[in-house]
Amino acid sequence: MDKRFLFLFVAALLAVSALATTLNMATAAAVDTEVVSTYIDEDLPLADPNSPMWDQAPLADVALSGQVVIAPTNEQNSVTSMKVRSLNNGKWAAFLLEWDDPTMDSGGGLLDFKDSAAIQFPSVAGEPFYCMGMAGGTVEILHWRADFQRDIEIGMPNAQDIYPNMWVNIYPVDDSVKFGDSTQFLTGRSAGNPLSLPEKDSPVEDIVAGGFGTLTNQDHNDAVGWAEWNDGAWKAVIGRPTITSDMTDAQLTAGLETSLALAAWDGGNDEIDGKKSVSTWLTLKIEGGPQAATPAATTPDTAPAPAPPAAVDPEDDDVLNGLTIVMIIIFAALVVVASTVSWFVARRTTNA
Repeated sequence: MDKRFLFLFVAALLAVSALATTLNMATAAAVDTEVVSTYIDEDLPLADPNSPMWDQAPLADVALSGQVVIAPTNEQNSVTSMKVRSLNNGKWAAFLLEWDDPTMDSGGGLLDFKDSAAIQFPSVAGEPFYCMGMAGGTVEILHWRADFQRDIEIGMPNAQDIYPNMWVNIYPVDDSVKFGDSTQFLTGRSAGNPLSLPEKDSPVEDIVAGGFGTLTNQDHNDAVGWAEWNDGAWKAVIGRPTITSDMTDAQLTAGLETSLALAAWDGGNDEIDGKKSVSTWLTLKIEGGPQAATPAATTPDTAPAPAPPAAVDPEDDDVLNGLTIVMIIIFAALVVVASTVSWFVARRTTNA
């Protein structure tokens, strides 16, 4: 290859890279890596996934991939992305999660698995392993479960409900025995296992982990939420107080910048436990209200308060990014054409 042509080709690549860097554009498809919890001075829609209030929060579209670190792995994950918004009012923080799922699954049978979704925060500053933390790096997990919500809506199913054709000739506890009066044959319930309790206060678990196999329910469940499935997609709200008394909880104070990870399970795809879709760590920013945005004491009293940043419409960003990509392509094409013409001219001059 002619050295002059090679030089011009390399120069074209460098020019494209320089332009992309100048315009702060990635040359590959990018995904959202930041979630902003927008402050509003009103009650949050903690049980309403369809509330118009969610439109006040910016939308982040987060890529998910199958968990492949430890068995059971999920090489063929069906949930490949999740949309997330967040609102807070200084007392509560809430998150709206949206993801595609062709079927609504609440589990129950031995081979019937539930749909669910989770948000994870590091208990303290830092980023431990994003799949359930690690030793010395615990995480708090807020886990919405379709089976818990079913139990709240219509009651916990019994064995006869799940297997209508079952038959036994003797059963230690019949319907005349109220739950709690006799639990010697109901070992999970007797031990206080949250999965076995017939009455549930919330469809969201508040749990903590410090690595695989360490998942533990907290003594006090601060989490609330609700979800709706419609036309092949889930919309789930998960919320909790910004400040709690649990030592392993992340304290979501105004102005905080911390980490956040997402996970989803598709029961129709036989996903359970470690067989799930996960994100890596994202950045979570908790906006404060007017009081939290007050200038520091070193600022003169006469100085005007800084104006809040103008809201940016994600659709405007998409248009701008699209135009920028077109500009890069056109610029690269012009440089390549110019390089090719220069090469042909140089060849003809040499032959002449």
